Amino acid sequence: MNTMLDICKRSLYMNIFIVAIPVISYMIHNGSSATVALVWYLLLSLCIPWAYLSFKASTFGAENKRINRIIYVLGWAVIQLATYKLMFLGLDLNWLWGLPSVGRDIIFLVGMYGQVTIVLIIAYLISQLLGGSHE
Repeated sequence: MNTMLDICKRSLYMNIFIVAIPVISYMIHNGSSATVALVWYLLLSLCIPWAYLSFKASTFGAENKRINRIIYVLGWAVIQLATYKLMFLGLDLNWLWGLPSVGRDIIFLVGMYGQVTIVLIIAYLISQLLGGSHE
């Protein structure tokens, strides 16, 4: 199987757990629900892939390539900072708030999946450039 496709597929499985808790917390809390959902998302999007990458059997593609956990954590931090800069300091999101609630939710879900997938792909590419998954 293509390694990138394998990473995307496994990211989808991980995101079922990463996204479910923030979405549920967003639905059941009032007032600070967005903050609660954000904190849970940040925690889970860091911890679940890191824990998955900790297992020796966590390899990707037909060549059984591994992703370095340290590179994943560094990539995660860079993507979170870049997202913050884009959303809060540079991007006009007025169009987003004009969408119905369901439309915004779908965009946020796709964005959350995209973040984890992009970090895994970047970490995979850098891990391979550095010669594997040495930690």
